[in-house]
Amino acid sequence: MPLVQTANRYLVRYRDLSGATLESCFYASDAMEARDFAREFTAELRQRPNLISAILKIA
Repeated sequence: MPLVQTANRYLVRYRDLSGATLESCFYASDAMEARDFAREFTAELRQRPNLISAILKIA
């Protein structure tokens, strides 16, 4: 029987280069995967991952 991983919703909060706070929601198995998705889909985070200020699991 294969292992089934459940995906949870995560809110990734980050700042853009002008200082504005932005948020994106991702389905991921954990916070690190949500961070990876945010970096993959956001060019600014790909170059500067330290712009992420929070990764919150949404119930």
